[in-house]
Amino acid sequence: MKTIKLFTILLFTFILACSKSDDSSNNKGINAQNLVTTIDENPVNGDVIGTLQAVGDGTLSFAIASQTVAGALNINPSTGVITVADASLFDFETNPIISASISIINASNSTTATATFNLNDIDDIESFLSTSKSAYSSANDGDWVIITEVEYNNLANSLNDINKSAMTDLDYSATPSSGTFSDATIANNDGLTIPNGSYIFAVKYKMFSEASGATIKIKQSNTNISDGYLDLGNTLNSTTIGDNFLVLKGSNMPTTSTGYLAIYESGGQLGFLNVIGKNIRAINGDANNLNINQGDSTVFYQGLSTTQKQW
Repeated sequence: MKTIKLFTILLFTFILACSKSDDSSNNKGINAQNLVTTIDENPVNGDVIGTLQAVGDGTLSFAIASQTVAGALNINPSTGVITVADASLFDFETNPIISASISIINASNSTTATATFNLNDIDDIESFLSTSKSAYSSANDGDWVIITEVEYNNLANSLNDINKSAMTDLDYSATPSSGTFSDATIANNDGLTIPNGSYIFAVKYKMFSEASGATIKIKQSNTNISDGYLDLGNTLNSTTIGDNFLVLKGSNMPTTSTGYLAIYESGGQLGFLNVIGKNIRAINGDANNLNINQGDSTVFYQGLSTTQKQW
């Protein structure tokens, strides 16, 4: 009986030893760390924004199993380096958090880890400026900053929920018939209003003549096309003949109902166009109520607004 018991113990010990030896030789486990980090919104496609850390036997391969928002991220399958795939999705107002589930595999095992990117809310206008970035950065809230046509169009196409008021792009592309009379407040009455709860943040206008001495004010009304206009931002005393493009630093006066945009100019003439079926409201001087009706006409100015304050 003792011999049988001893043989049984030895056999069990041998089996256990073999089992431990097999476990050691086949240890293909993968240890991966979740990635959580904070980055600024509005990066550039291809920017490196993080690296998923993982260790394991043999060669590891990385792949995105799923992501929110879809299409935002790329990952290097060999290194785990994560880059921006679609910079337009890295917008704080729309997607404050972007995340992904990452699959990591080797020859015989797999695991998953998560990558989470919390976005910092920064001034989107400054992000999309190039030539005029430094001037905008150094400006005070309420200042109108001169920008380029390229920057104006970039803002119109890059910020969220953009509305154009006062004049259509088609009308603005025409050649002025003449100039307006000087020292007047004018509002185009062509149905292009400012939506409720919107911020005007950029304008463009065309000076017809005597631009060097012109004074410009941008005005906004929450009442109707003819009444209730208040100055929006500070007075602009620098303007040129032809097209002028401006952005407002720190726009902080949203419309409280349907809004209307007007422009005051003194010392020059704005471009004027005869257009059948459209009309303007106007008055001499810097005024809040416009009681002159001019039919079949429009003036060269346009505003950009958004319901999302992205600055």
